[in-house]
Amino acid sequence: MAQSEEFTTQVEGIDLTIAAETRRILAEWLGVDPATEQERIDREALRLQQLTEDAAEQFEQANPPASDATYQDAVQAKETAWRAAREMVLENELYPQVTPEIRKDWEQFEEWAEQELDKDWEAARTAQDPDRWRTRNVKPNPTAIRVVERVWLDRPGWFRTLAKSLIAQRIEDNQPVPMTSRDRLADELTELIEDEMRRNPPADPDLPF
Repeated sequence: MAQSEEFTTQVEGIDLTIAAETRRILAEWLGVDPATEQERIDREALRLQQLTEDAAEQFEQANPPASDATYQDAVQAKETAWRAAREMVLENELYPQVTPEIRKDWEQFEEWAEQELDKDWEAARTAQDPDRWRTRNVKPNPTAIRVVERVWLDRPGWFRTLAKSLIAQRIEDNQPVPMTSRDRLADELTELIEDEMRRNPPADPDLPF
């Protein structure tokens, strides 16, 4: 078997939690681009997988099953050892890669981004652009979420996303909102949302983004 095929086989056998957490930490916190550096992510996940396998074996040796243990007991003990080993390896090897400095920089960036977003929302609200809900340039509103869940709960994800923006905008502009699905206003707003979905159809209407 060629080395590349062997590596691919090893990567495919990586624990799903290890794979997902490695990708999350490296991509979201350390700036590793999965589009160009997927092999780096895979190799790190493979390293953590091997460390977890070693640690799980040590846990099992340190806690052998009782002589009267059933097969189910043995399987459960192996699963417990694996989870404990995985948690230990992630805590000791993966998560510390996000240093306090990195975390501080990221928090400062998030704070700046939130301030910029608030400026955009406030500018749009002040201008009272009647179509700003179409681009979701409206500050999220908990009341709007409750209205949408009450009026359009059976609608697909993208419809509800647009509905939340439309209702939030109407609340900002002191316009009435529907209270139930039988409200005549609900029918009018449904037509608006469906028109937007026809003009700009989403890739998958069932997804909320």
